[in-house]
Amino acid sequence: MLKVTICVGSSCNLRGSDDLATTIQRLIEKENLEGRVDIVGAFCMDVCSKGISVRVGERQFSGIRPEEAEDFFYREIMGSVEADQ
Repeated sequence: MLKVTICVGSSCNLRGSDDLATTIQRLIEKENLEGRVDIVGAFCMDVCSKGISVRVGERQFSGIRPEEAEDFFYREIMGSVEADQ
């Protein structure tokens, strides 16, 4: 199972991490990836100054904005799921 971790610490929360998580969860359901992708929250991923932090498997991303959620999902999350098949 692919684990997607989204920072929900105060800095990322103020930048819209809840909206980002909601959009990614919706896309997981839309693409029928329940049971293959697990989305979880984490407090402070140590790059607060760069914007919302997201970890996809072992890869770390920072500066992700809620309005980029769909592009990020299809590029990084779907790409990882397809690579594991």
